[in-house]
Amino acid sequence: MLLIPYLVKVAIPYFSKSAGVRNTKWLYYLWYYHVLFGIIFMFYVQVFGGDAMGYWRKTDLSFDQYLNQGQGTAFMHVFNYGFVHVLDLSFFTGSMIYTFIGFMGVMFFYLSTANLVKTNVKVYGYNIFPYIFFLPNLHFWSSGVGKDTLVFFSVGLFLFSVMSPMRRGVGIAIALFLSYNIRPHITIFLLASFGAGFLFDSKLKPFQKVLLTCCMIAVAAFIFDDVMRFLKLDELSTESVEQFSEKKVSLLSRGHTGSSVDISAYPLPLKVFTFLFRPLFFDIHNVMGVLASLENLILLILFTKIVNMKTISLLKQAPYQIKGLFFFFLIGSVAFATSLGNLGIMMRQKNMLVPGMLIFMFWVLSSRKEEIIARYKRMKTKTNPALGAA
Repeated sequence: MLLIPYLVKVAIPYFSKSAGVRNTKWLYYLWYYHVLFGIIFMFYVQVFGGDAMGYWRKTDLSFDQYLNQGQGTAFMHVFNYGFVHVLDLSFFTGSMIYTFIGFMGVMFFYLSTANLVKTNVKVYGYNIFPYIFFLPNLHFWSSGVGKDTLVFFSVGLFLFSVMSPMRRGVGIAIALFLSYNIRPHITIFLLASFGAGFLFDSKLKPFQKVLLTCCMIAVAAFIFDDVMRFLKLDELSTESVEQFSEKKVSLLSRGHTGSSVDISAYPLPLKVFTFLFRPLFFDIHNVMGVLASLENLILLILFTKIVNMKTISLLKQAPYQIKGLFFFFLIGSVAFATSLGNLGIMMRQKNMLVPGMLIFMFWVLSSRKEEIIARYKRMKTKTNPALGAA
């Protein structure tokens, strides 16, 4: 337990230096904030129950028997085996270990944003960065024992690593390994999204595009059959995907779930809207609902500010990381929106997509601001040629 604060003190300066970020003050604030949510999450699952308790329990199965069970929940027991069966750590200590892992994901998103976006933007008088990283839902589902924390970490590590893919290949491999063994469809989303980002990037050299895109395609092809088995799809066809979606919606939209939404009759845009921006205030049932509604309102406000044709032209100029985040957020939103009908599960599943959405929206707003500043400087130079000569 005492090792975790030491790891934080080592990790923040090490990765900040690697990313070229000097000011680490906000990262320490984010760590304390994340710990708070880690403690809240721990008590939440102890009172209301949850998968976390099941992942941190001893069973009669050996390590080899866990390995033979495959992906998903079985892998969670494999991942926790040393902590639970060998070291015999308490659930509290386990929660703090996962809190640290989730914070690493937050840190990777933060550092990537600091590299990708150079100009801060104010919305209604408030700076977007770094305050966008203090949204409650971003921390709650990534601070406890469970799949969500590890997948959130994987996506953050993947983004941080593709910032410099030639130097951080180990990070890419770790991120893909974890996501593949927990939620393999997320691995496919990542590979497809960033593969497209590499392919459509105008700044990469042709051989870099071909190399990186081919690597993504090769890995995606290698794991494709396993993903199909995990999702229990016999073939990739419109009919099989529709049947899978209908089955998931029926299972996750039942009234007894407590936060169900019947989305079966919704058109696709409304399904995506429900996934991204609900619960809103008319959906509130508890304190968690209030926090989620406030966060979704912020997301909705930011989203309305970037919805125009100018955003599409800016996307064409974006670096491959931003393009990859956009495609990941888009593919994930459509996929989950057509298969989920429970607001609680929606909040958990979209947690891995929200950072990409936030970073993309922040980048668009920042790029617009930079264009306005550049246009203003050109106008000043034209009206006063002496400024240009200086």
